Amino acid sequence: MILMCLALSSAWSSAAGSDVVFAVFSADIAPYRQAFDGFKGVMQEKNGSLRIIECDLEKEGANGIVQRVMKERPHLVLTLGPAAAKFAKESISNTPVLYCMVLRPQPLAGPNITWVSMDVPPRAKMERIRKIFPAAGKIGMIYSPGSAILYREVVEGCKDLGFQMVGKKINSAEELPKAFNDMARQIDLFLMTPDTKIYFPESIKYLLTEGLRKKMPIIGLAPAYTRAGALLSFYADYLDLGRQAGEMALRIIDGVKPQDIEPAQPRKIKISVNLAVTEILGIKIDPKVIEEASDVFK
Repeated sequence: MILMCLALSSAWSSAAGSDVVFAVFSADIAPYRQAFDGFKGVMQEKNGSLRIIECDLEKEGANGIVQRVMKERPHLVLTLGPAAAKFAKESISNTPVLYCMVLRPQPLAGPNITWVSMDVPPRAKMERIRKIFPAAGKIGMIYSPGSAILYREVVEGCKDLGFQMVGKKINSAEELPKAFNDMARQIDLFLMTPDTKIYFPESIKYLLTEGLRKKMPIIGLAPAYTRAGALLSFYADYLDLGRQAGEMALRIIDGVKPQDIEPAQPRKIKISVNLAVTEILGIKIDPKVIEEASDVFK
């Protein structure tokens, strides 16, 4: 792999050989496909001569994709999902890379890389929570050292909205049950944060189950969380994330360096609501919120 990456760097030291963009999927799943459809739509609208080559990291493996990229020498590599972003960070150094469909991509930054993040801006999220829960006072959040900066951003996003954040830093998922039980007595809502150190399938299942048992509204991270038992979730519009990535890609193809393009946040935010959970918790949601929701689970 090291020799292949060295060869790849050498190949990219010259100009791209054809009008090609590579799209590397972490896996072939619906959200990534939605984002890719948005990206492809912008490419076809603005530059119909470009050829987009799709690669599936799960099926082809890193070495196979590196070989294909060495052969084609694309203008740009678009990655969809965290695994593909990590692959590009480790294997691609002398061609522009554009991340899409990644939460908290900052640790994977590089001089040839920019991105459109999946992260809903904290202020936008907190403003929406205030409209939906006008009487809420205290919001709980559990985080690890790796997501401490996000907690501070949420605290900043609460300014002038009348919320009081109740935060608890833990070092592992094993500490989550006690932290949540202690916190549940003090808060009106609980806000999940993207942090794989403490949130993975088993700990998420525990949190959502306990939230229902304690009648504690949980704000999730995506429709899958809402379907599984969160009251609601805010998340990026995947199709529009792809369109944002497409607009950034056109600038790169026109010669702008990735490091000169400011990473972007989602400009369109969706909401999902679980009506069964609202009944269990005895919470009434404004019918307008339900009408505007992209996903409603019953």
